[in-house]
Amino acid sequence: MRRAATSILLAAAGCWLACTGSEPAADGGGARNLLLVTLDTLRADHLGSYGYAAARTPHLDALAGRGLRFAQAATVTPLTLPAHSSLMTGTFPAYHGVRDNGGFYLDDEAETLAEVLAAAGWRTGGFVGAFVLDSRWGIAQGFEHYFDDFDLTRFDDAPGMDAIQRPGSEVVDRALAWLAADRERPFFAWVHLYDPHTPYAAPEPFRSRFPATLTGAYDAEIAATDAQVGRLIQALDDDGRLADTLVVVLADHGEMLGQHGEATHGFFIYDPAVRIPLIVAGPGIAPAVIEDQVRIVDVMPTVLARLGVEPPAAVQGVDLMPLTRGRSLRLAAQSESYFPLYHYGWSELASIQDGRYKYVRAPRPELYDLQQDPGEQHDLAAQQPERAARMAAALERLLASVASPRGERRPQAADAETAARLRALGYLGGGGRPAADDGVERADPKDKIGLYNLLKEATAAAAGGDLDEAIARVRRLLAEDPEVVEAHLLHGNFLRRQERYEDAAAAYREALARNGEHHEALLGLALAYKELGRLDDALAGLERAHRLDPRNGKVLWQIADVEMRAGRYDAAEKALLQALELDLDRPRFLTKLGELYLEAGRPAEAVERLRRALEHNPELRGANFHLGLAYEQLRRPADAIAAYRAELELHDGAFRASFNLAKLLLDAGRPQEAIPYFRRTVEIQPELGTAYLYLAKALLDAGQLEAAADAARTGLEHRPEPRLAPLGHFVLADVYSRQGRTADAEREAAAGRRLQRAAGGR
Repeated sequence: MRRAATSILLAAAGCWLACTGSEPAADGGGARNLLLVTLDTLRADHLGSYGYAAARTPHLDALAGRGLRFAQAATVTPLTLPAHSSLMTGTFPAYHGVRDNGGFYLDDEAETLAEVLAAAGWRTGGFVGAFVLDSRWGIAQGFEHYFDDFDLTRFDDAPGMDAIQRPGSEVVDRALAWLAADRERPFFAWVHLYDPHTPYAAPEPFRSRFPATLTGAYDAEIAATDAQVGRLIQALDDDGRLADTLVVVLADHGEMLGQHGEATHGFFIYDPAVRIPLIVAGPGIAPAVIEDQVRIVDVMPTVLARLGVEPPAAVQGVDLMPLTRGRSLRLAAQSESYFPLYHYGWSELASIQDGRYKYVRAPRPELYDLQQDPGEQHDLAAQQPERAARMAAALERLLASVASPRGERRPQAADAETAARLRALGYLGGGGRPAADDGVERADPKDKIGLYNLLKEATAAAAGGDLDEAIARVRRLLAEDPEVVEAHLLHGNFLRRQERYEDAAAAYREALARNGEHHEALLGLALAYKELGRLDDALAGLERAHRLDPRNGKVLWQIADVEMRAGRYDAAEKALLQALELDLDRPRFLTKLGELYLEAGRPAEAVERLRRALEHNPELRGANFHLGLAYEQLRRPADAIAAYRAELELHDGAFRASFNLAKLLLDAGRPQEAIPYFRRTVEIQPELGTAYLYLAKALLDAGQLEAAADAARTGLEHRPEPRLAPLGHFVLADVYSRQGRTADAEREAAAGRRLQRAAGGR
């Protein structure tokens, strides 16, 4: 049950930030190591130790039973990157500036938990399960080892960055290997498990243990995640290090599961999305349940106090250990969501809550008694206007006290000439990203949840392959609210997937007319122009996107690709080297650099870059294929054959590698070896007429006359490359000649010679 608040708790915001003193180092309790586990999208009331009867979370419950369970912990926002930025810096979003996933970066000036512990001598390793916590977003600061390494070539058609993830078992495997590599130095290991996030697709045996419902699927993911936490704890126990390890487990945010009309999270800041589990166990910590209000920003100073390390001066959270001795810290939690503002143009949301009351700042403010109304169903703002006014004032004081003195950083404006060209191309429209303080009256998200869900349904339809239905739903939304930037963006994305590039460009221009700094709309319009062959127009948009977001690897990759298509290899190389200097998706950019050197006739340099790419990621799609091309240019057929084989072993759908491998085997006089690879090629690409013709030649050389004739006829029916079409007729001529069908042979030979002359041959 929630602790009742005192009547004067909201008298002044300053009291919540004044209690910043840490416990002395002597109170560290003997902890030598730190294991920090963040469980993405895990709401507190779905763990057994938090009173959920349907839970199957024995490892987390056992941890809570031997340590501290904080019953009322709150996150700062229901979004992964901003919440983790607050966790790692002990500061609120108003200070560190990360307000959304994607397009925001934790600034290099921030001092993170990993940086503090690394400087104090700890070995630091981070292991994350989702691209939203990739090192490019700045969250990896201070980690000497950071496992992200997402192969983005596998996710080119992902509906959003939150879909780019890996299973918790893989994350824990890497963490355990790192922990085992050095048992002498004290360690800080951060393990992030993304499994409770959508889509809910738990592995067996967990899936079948729960009902086949939305909630059941979610609970199954939590059970699977619990098992991975158990692996971590058991491994430390087995090697004797658990006894001197501080273990902290928490969520970054929760999940709405349909409450208040929201299926997942990010939009609202009601309790299911912002109340999180927080468990702290380790040497010197007696089991207890803490009912007081605490915050995610308090984790960093609490951890540092237990380890005897002084927190950075910028930390805005407090050490929570005095709560274990009965002291009241009178903390208030502050949460926010800028997601409705940045993505839809509706109002942002902000809240403040103590142990009992919660106030939500919105166009129509809300007030809830969390003790009497934990489901936040009865808004008391109209009934208790004085309390609402006091809490509103306290929220403003708190936000002012935690705000960064630097303010929000804005991108540099384009010069007049560039701006005029960008405007003419549709890249520059009605201002930049919306700001909360711009004086614009915005819609209340409560009134827009139906439209928000309609857009979610459109995304789900597109993910299921029904683009027509996705477009229909987006258009329904736009008919009701044409100012929703995200809807115009998705409209463009769906049209582009249907290869309706002119229509897609028009949709992206509508998005940019409402927000000229919308990065995804800029990129989408540029890609539409690229597909239309308007390379210079595409480049103009990509360069603007790069200026707005210099660390965005996707943009640099596209700049390089456009420059390569235009034959400007020096400019493409510059973009790729810039990305490598920023250490963005190194394997993919090394592969692209290898492709560039291939096109530019520099095969030796291509080999060197491609080998380096494969050292980083031996399973990188396409790298071995391009390595084979480079070896062919260097006249090293044996190495090329090995490279193509390696590509096929990793990616059995790589038809180009199969085709090239078969050609090399055929050229080497090994038709029997070539035939299976030619057959494999046409199985993957049954319309590839040229491959049938080469298959026909290999079958002819192997003495399989009827099969050769069939393959030749099939190849000619599938419109092969004009310069290779004569091959089909010559194979048929040879077959007929060997069969004694002289007239047929002469007819096919003549047809082959005619096509040869038409193609410019002899």
